[in-house]
Amino acid sequence: MNELIENMKTYGNEFCLLRVSIGPVQEFISEARKTRDLYIGSRLLSLATLNSMKPLYETYGPKSIIYPHIKYSKERLSSLPNIYMAVIPKSKLDETLSQMENGLCNFWNDVQKKFYLKLSYDCRGHYNQKMKSPFYINWVAVPVTIEELNNSYKLKVKEILRFFDERKVTRNFESWEGECVQKCSQCGRRECASEIYTSVHKKLKSRIRENEVLCPICLLKRLLNPDDIGVNDQKFDSVMDISAASAKKLIEQKNEKTEVKEFAEKIREIGEYIGITHKNGEYYYEDYLNFDFFKKEYEAPDDQEFRRLCEDTKKKLRAVYESLGIKEPSKYYSILMMDGDNMGKLMSGEVKLASGEIIKDTDFTIDYQKKLSEILADTGANTSELIRDDREGNGLCVYSGGDDLLAFLPLERSLSTANKARSSFISEFNESNIKQTISAGIVILHHKDPLRRGLEEARKNVDQAKELFKDKDAFCITLRLFSGSVVTWGYKWEIEIPNLQELGSIKILDILSCFISFMLEGPENKLSTGFVHEFMEELSSFYKYNEYRSTLELNEKMFKSELSRLLKRHIPSGSKLWQLKFKDVILTLDLITELFFYMADPDKNKSIETAKENFENFLQIALFFVREETGRGDLK
Repeated sequence: MNELIENMKTYGNEFCLLRVSIGPVQEFISEARKTRDLYIGSRLLSLATLNSMKPLYETYGPKSIIYPHIKYSKERLSSLPNIYMAVIPKSKLDETLSQMENGLCNFWNDVQKKFYLKLSYDCRGHYNQKMKSPFYINWVAVPVTIEELNNSYKLKVKEILRFFDERKVTRNFESWEGECVQKCSQCGRRECASEIYTSVHKKLKSRIRENEVLCPICLLKRLLNPDDIGVNDQKFDSVMDISAASAKKLIEQKNEKTEVKEFAEKIREIGEYIGITHKNGEYYYEDYLNFDFFKKEYEAPDDQEFRRLCEDTKKKLRAVYESLGIKEPSKYYSILMMDGDNMGKLMSGEVKLASGEIIKDTDFTIDYQKKLSEILADTGANTSELIRDDREGNGLCVYSGGDDLLAFLPLERSLSTANKARSSFISEFNESNIKQTISAGIVILHHKDPLRRGLEEARKNVDQAKELFKDKDAFCITLRLFSGSVVTWGYKWEIEIPNLQELGSIKILDILSCFISFMLEGPENKLSTGFVHEFMEELSSFYKYNEYRSTLELNEKMFKSELSRLLKRHIPSGSKLWQLKFKDVILTLDLITELFFYMADPDKNKSIETAKENFENFLQIALFFVREETGRGDLK
């Protein structure tokens, strides 16, 4: 018999299946200008969930919580999903809900105390009046007996999920109370204390821009440090830190070199001028090592000595890159957002096994759902470690709940890390004979682009990836150039080409990475980027409009013949690329020919509205990576 049920027997035979969510979610997390705001906001939401959950596992034990699986690690507990489900005695429902509300309230009070310590005394009283908790609890409970828990658990889960969906569409309404005063420059909703903001900005100018006026909630997210709320350090303070992460890591590894030592001394001196000790990402770009930048960002003093220091630091940085034989890092970075496909069906009992069959109702028990919760917990922990590991993603994991992920990655790590995160997710389920997939939205953008725009685009891309293909399991990549151009390409994670059955499934991002690497080879081996430009110019001539079917048709013979001709023209005859094999089965260039035709053929991509345009965007994204990675090979 289930351990949870056995423990609950001491409370009688009448229980409640309780499902709870803590909000707000996206509007609270995404109100951010810096990665610090995003990271702290996400962690605060997870910790709010944990503290509202405490009365359950402290009174009835961790076994009373069906979802999520509680793993006692700092990283896991600070990255919990905002929804949980438990079994509690029916007679204790009102008391437990009251304790949960108190737990949430006490957590917010503790957070406020940490925040007040960072403010000057003349500000604390004002913010004490303005700091209303942003968090709320939504809950649904359905009565359940031990017999129902044992014999008809799936029906009760579907019942509570139906009620919970109805509860979500009837959100609590609270009117905004305020005056006709300036609104927050970050969230645009809450009021600012503009009359005392001069005092706030004077003390905290290293965190707040001169023209930035934040409401109490957004200011709290900006000022709190990870150790203030007991979570791991986020390592990156801004998206510029992320785009420069690989260069920073390489330079720190070469700290014995004279050029690196001299550069480190100069940025230490700049830090003393502007009042920060962190090695910010701007130090690794020549464009930002100037007085105007530091004046705007940190209100640096306007004196000739500081101006000379900026110029000297720029020269030292140039010397570092020359000594290491690399260029400065790309100014682009990636946002990776992932979401498990059909997770609602999975957690309600519609579990698809590896065989393709749906699990029987009688097999979907409390133990089975707890097993699913444990798989998601392990997936979340593994993916978080993958993102943060310097040798892997070398990025920032904002949240990793198991079925969803938000991370920031250096450009050169983005494709490989997305592939590995997806593989980690599906492999955890495969080990339990469950077929489960995940879709992703990836946005590549300049570190000067608004963060919120990137987050909105990533969320839209996840939805678009799920819509593109009937069985989902796809990704969508958007490249936002700083010039204003936007390129979007979406595809399945893996495909099988009919005439290449011996290869099995082929990971599309692996082929993209391979294609990019061919154009980054040395002069005696590389594929010239002119190949892509010429092929794109001729691509339209391979299509013919079929009036009867009202579709474009791709001429296979012409397509492959011209592609082969251009490869011979743009790859040196003695290049090693001609002999390179994929999985020791097929010449890689032959595979690229077959795969490119498959991707460009409308007949094989009926779910994609414009296969030709999608394929062209694939080629443009490949060219972008080549442009950004040329001369930066060591940064990987």
